[in-house]
Amino acid sequence: MRERKTIFALGWVSFFMDVSSEMIYPLLPSFLSSLGARSVAIGFVAGLSETTASFFRVISGYLSDRLKRKKAAILLGYGLSTLARPLLAVSASWAHVLGFRLIDRAGKGVRTPPRDALIAEVSPADRYGRSFGLQRAMDTAGAVLGPALAALILSAGLGYRSVFWISFIPAAIAVAIIRVFVQERGPHASPAASGPNARAPVAGDGEGAPARGAASSASEHVRGAIAGRTRVSGTPLFTRELKIFLVVTAIFSLGNSSNFFLVLRAKDLGFADSVVPILYMTMNVSSALLAYPAGRLADRFGKGRIAFLGYLLYAALYALFALASNMNVLWILFPLQGIYLAFTEGVGTAYLATLLPGARRSTGFAIYHTVIGIALLPASTFGGWLWDRFSPPATFLAGSALSLAAGAIFAAALLRGNRAPKEGASS
Repeated sequence: MRERKTIFALGWVSFFMDVSSEMIYPLLPSFLSSLGARSVAIGFVAGLSETTASFFRVISGYLSDRLKRKKAAILLGYGLSTLARPLLAVSASWAHVLGFRLIDRAGKGVRTPPRDALIAEVSPADRYGRSFGLQRAMDTAGAVLGPALAALILSAGLGYRSVFWISFIPAAIAVAIIRVFVQERGPHASPAASGPNARAPVAGDGEGAPARGAASSASEHVRGAIAGRTRVSGTPLFTRELKIFLVVTAIFSLGNSSNFFLVLRAKDLGFADSVVPILYMTMNVSSALLAYPAGRLADRFGKGRIAFLGYLLYAALYALFALASNMNVLWILFPLQGIYLAFTEGVGTAYLATLLPGARRSTGFAIYHTVIGIALLPASTFGGWLWDRFSPPATFLAGSALSLAAGAIFAAALLRGNRAPKEGASS
């Protein structure tokens, strides 16, 4: 029961922080433009901030695994992002906005690996999809409310800076929830420390297995092998499956330029500033509604299979963003983009969790997010260059092509009998 409370508490933390973040995010491209930034500079701001997050993910993931202090790292990360809000509100140049984004994303980098590791730690392996899907659903529900609040504030005649100041409030609530409600086990605690269903640790796993004698231990080992994880001492972090997934992630991320360009595309096709947050909100609505169902589908049919569908959908959608010539088409494409998010973000994290040994999950999540962040700097900067040098469709066509390449490699790995088909069959 305590573990379930921790998952829900982290879900509410994500909800309130995303209310705050998504009040800001859809307005940043226009705000940067108003401060004199061109598309390539906007892409650079987006890319460098994500790379900064990746750098801090490595440090945070390693330290939280070593020190067994996940809650402290989570609290520090959310606190940094919260304290950065006033800097944005008083920004007078796009360089100041870059400073805000660097601090904000550093906070995200600090908090993400220990948060994901804590969710995996308190969740049974056969419910990873549901647990991460719930976290993503609540996160995205906040991303629905945030743009709506921003649009309401703008329609009341207030400016960008008023939105930025008000965004401090939900961020502060998120920090308070962590402080009061989020709990973690001690460094040597098992998922159920006492009682008839107590679990004893298994060497090399970090999660533990039911203490029901040698036959049960063997059964757990067989199930672990079916799932693709060897439950023995010294299990390497960089398995073949993980290496393939990281390569796929890197290729896909090179084409996954910042959502800033979705906002710029809306502006390019004629959307007013006050309407852009509502358009952006439709993407978050569909993502919030489908994140948990997508997690359930992933648990049943295989997390890799569902993630693969997400790659294909992204490729198709970016091709359609490139071809769009009527602003009304975006009312369809933005919600469809939310479906892609639902089928990749939480599901991809859940798939990754099945590839990582329990004692090194924070490090594994840090490496994964680092690969994404490092790729996003050239992705977003190159996307901005294509936008300025050629045309907006060029940015989206490049993303579509790279997503197809990543999906093809991932599909080949699945067809060769890697994790997802076996995992789906055993769920």
